[in-house]
Amino acid sequence: MPSDPRTTAALAALQAPRERFQSAVAATLEEVRVYLDTHRAAADDRLAVLAAEFGLVGGRHIDIGRMAGLVTAAPGITPATQAILARALAVLQEVASRGDDGFVVDLPAGESLYGATTDRLAELGRAMGAARVVDAARNGRYRPSEHDRWLARFPFASWSQADRTVAPPVVVEMDGADLRPAGLAEFLDGAARIVLVVRGDTSPAPLARLVTPRTFVAQTADPAVVARLAAADGPGIVALMPDRTARFVHDPTAGSSLAARLVVREIPEPDHRKRTGAFTVAQQDEELEQLHALQAAATAATAVNATPAAPADPADKLAAWLLQQADLSGV
Repeated sequence: MPSDPRTTAALAALQAPRERFQSAVAATLEEVRVYLDTHRAAADDRLAVLAAEFGLVGGRHIDIGRMAGLVTAAPGITPATQAILARALAVLQEVASRGDDGFVVDLPAGESLYGATTDRLAELGRAMGAARVVDAARNGRYRPSEHDRWLARFPFASWSQADRTVAPPVVVEMDGADLRPAGLAEFLDGAARIVLVVRGDTSPAPLARLVTPRTFVAQTADPAVVARLAAADGPGIVALMPDRTARFVHDPTAGSSLAARLVVREIPEPDHRKRTGAFTVAQQDEELEQLHALQAAATAATAVNATPAAPADPADKLAAWLLQQADLSGV
């Protein structure tokens, strides 16, 4: 179970994307189960018919099960195919059985945030891999050397765009010293959502490096912001941060301009004496400078839009009026 109350709040806010993923897995699981059950029942019926036709004596000397497979097997559903589908079904059942813990990573101190996120998405992504294996098996394109690994691990890089629209959200509990989020940009696509629950000292504005026009990015102490992430159309990342760090929200749904999208609540003063985790003082200063630059650009755009148009020159207005009134038809 989650160890931080902020994680519990984040999971509750992410209910909709969690349920979208779980529903997609459940629908695929049911489709495969029905397909397998239907063909198994048909095979059992063929077996009973052959056994009756050969009778007791024939049954003693002939492998009726093998005969059924050779003589009357349904196209594309050989025993080997059934075995492949059964393995894929087991993977789907395993992913579907994961509770809230399936969406939560408790990152040990010193471990890689990128590596742990990669692994969890690849683990949950086995549901997408299993669906691909089922499709390949049913259409006679299954190759063990290519497809077997998809049941053990299906990395985000292999997900289709459709897969990414039902991406499972991931919540990572972690030490602030390990907060190196730049690599997570790889996963900010489709409808992928990542929440970082940060404990202890950390760099002041690490997520400023991830702000792009169509990505929801926020550093905050308020778990309610995660609900805004869940409601966004596209991908996003929220860090629930400790004290003495920047507070900002970049929300693409708020408008097309940076001024509309970005709201900066707080930018701390730089600490020129303190290195945090892997981040040097110079790197921390650069993060703050980036956030200041984004804020300045947003403020400047707001000022330009708010400036009233200069009044027209009186002489120009008079000339325009005279032209409107003049009758030039005889010229």
